[in-house]
Amino acid sequence: MSSTPWIPNVYPPTRRSDHVDIYKSAKKGQVRVSDPYQWLEEDSEETDKWTTAQEVFTRTYLDKNADRQRLEDDIRVNMDYAKFTSPVLYDDGRWYWFYNSGLQHQAVLYRSKGKNLPSFSQGTSSEQEVFFDPNLLTTDGTAALSIYDFSDCGKYFAYGISYSGSDFSTIFVRSTDSPLSEASKAAGKEDDRFADVIEHVKFSSIKWSKDSKGFLYQRYPAPKEAKDGIETGGDVDATLYYHKLGTNQSEDILVHSDKTNPEWMFSVEITKDSNYLALYTAKDTSRKNLMWIADLKENEIGPNMKWRKVVDEFESEYHIIANEGPILYLRTNADAPQYKVITIDLSKDKPVFADLIPEDKGANLADVDFVNGDTFLVVYKRNVKDELYLYSKTGKQLTRLASDFVGAASLASRQNQPHFFVSLTGFNTPGTVARYDFTAPEGQRWSIYRTTDIKGLNPDDFEAKQVWYESKDGTKVPMFIVRHKSTPFDGTAPALQYGYGGFSISINPFFSPSILTFMQTYGVVLAVPNIRGGSEFGEEWHLAGTRERKGNVFDDFVAATEHLVKNKYVAPGKVAINGGSNGGKAWASDYGDPDQPADFDFIYPLSPLHNVPTDKVLPPTILLTADHDDRVVPMHSFKHAATLQHTLPKNPHPLLIRIDKKSGHGAGKSTEKRIKEAADKWGFVAQSLGLVWRERK
Repeated sequence: MSSTPWIPNVYPPTRRSDHVDIYKSAKKGQVRVSDPYQWLEEDSEETDKWTTAQEVFTRTYLDKNADRQRLEDDIRVNMDYAKFTSPVLYDDGRWYWFYNSGLQHQAVLYRSKGKNLPSFSQGTSSEQEVFFDPNLLTTDGTAALSIYDFSDCGKYFAYGISYSGSDFSTIFVRSTDSPLSEASKAAGKEDDRFADVIEHVKFSSIKWSKDSKGFLYQRYPAPKEAKDGIETGGDVDATLYYHKLGTNQSEDILVHSDKTNPEWMFSVEITKDSNYLALYTAKDTSRKNLMWIADLKENEIGPNMKWRKVVDEFESEYHIIANEGPILYLRTNADAPQYKVITIDLSKDKPVFADLIPEDKGANLADVDFVNGDTFLVVYKRNVKDELYLYSKTGKQLTRLASDFVGAASLASRQNQPHFFVSLTGFNTPGTVARYDFTAPEGQRWSIYRTTDIKGLNPDDFEAKQVWYESKDGTKVPMFIVRHKSTPFDGTAPALQYGYGGFSISINPFFSPSILTFMQTYGVVLAVPNIRGGSEFGEEWHLAGTRERKGNVFDDFVAATEHLVKNKYVAPGKVAINGGSNGGKAWASDYGDPDQPADFDFIYPLSPLHNVPTDKVLPPTILLTADHDDRVVPMHSFKHAATLQHTLPKNPHPLLIRIDKKSGHGAGKSTEKRIKEAADKWGFVAQSLGLVWRERK
């Protein structure tokens, strides 16, 4: 099809104010920064009318795409296959796993009917039942299971529900004898969860005390006024509480807070032997935390706990893997940007730190579990491809597993159980769950437990390769290039280039039926450069894309496009670029703090809001956000869209914003919403580039 016709200078009107913010620059002193759309930061009737007008305007344009509905239908067909996670054996003696039959809004938590691990060698199993179905909570799939934990006694299930995509959750508790399922409803059973209701929970886990009488969680203060609209404010004054089962939240016990540092956040871990409680404190998204330890043999959980401040400076990241008595095993980046495993001996007056599995300079130690009571299961990320190893508890490498696999590995294990599971995924690998059984004979311990069966797409029709290219400053950067085998590498193909480059998050090989559908339909090449700012090569790679070095991220991304075109993987002028998230209220560790004069000087020149070019033609652009996104709040996108449309009203290509209602940052988004969003995104690319639908043979 030809590109969708565009008539410039017809955007919905946006009021401009004379609001000005004052910043301090280390180089220029006081700087006045105009902020004419500051009013869009408020959750007001005027803002609501503006978002509605913009959404109608954008929808009108997107619906001019003659292929839009057909693309959505194909994506839906190709997403309609069973998806599942690895099973985990909990303390009630049952196996639990998540399962989505295909197009269910939310994945359902299943479990075994008895103590035996169900077999899926025939595709299905009669030895399974639904334990918790979040789809029964709403009719539109906007309630999601966000966090959960089973008590050690095996009797209780505490779980957090988020609504409309918010990062805030409400915690409930139910007996493991009381499933939430269609079968329970059909049997006339009411939803008999307990009366406990824990609100205002955010960025929290649930950690049951070992006596199963209650659990720890992090919450924020209740808002001054209830609202169900656009999120704009920041989160401060996190507090750590202990909730006793069967009591009101108002009676919860304060365990820790820090009023002098209102932006700090807290999380906890209780060791498997129940002897130690670890308190982690993070001041931002940097890979640095404090770690205090309380001896639970000598302390009752509460405000008067005696903490041993094992790590009391924000110098590195420390997280406990397991313990054996007073010996803690930890993963850390202390003097090891690629991470290592260390021990800390708490039996000494001054904790003794020692290396156990030294840093591998050539690979990032991405994950570690302690399994079988005596073995470390280690994931090394080498050149953005995961490698699996077993190590003894003395730090000796024992063996490598699945050496022929190329992709990303996700672990599922419990410390003292003689087995573990690994989920394996890649660009053309939809998901394989493997099992390792320590009780089996040598040579028979590793087996494939469950494989994903795709109905629509054929993963074998796609292939992926990795190339390396040179960035502006000479840094070598890897990039995955994925294509349908019928798409030529002759310089004629359109491309979709995706990057992230922030917050020490690695972009690993992933399976996306919506992107593969788009690639197959239009002959598009997918390019995923692993630009600096992520964790692909450890903390140094991350830091090289932060603060005054943030420009490296964009240089890496631009150089990727240039490499694709120069080497005739794709056509010039036909590369669509895509990114998401990579911002939010805890962003200062990566981007800097504009209220600090030195930071302002490197932030302001890179701010997209304040640097819209007036001497260039911008390509077709669509910003995507959601009204309940309380992580990267939507007002950033509102103001950017308004600025683009005001500054370049005659731009020959559209500058649009898509605002999803009753959605958040992405976690918990229903399957149907994901399908429609994908059809809008990739349909926008198709109608902008004039891509031609390729009928399947």
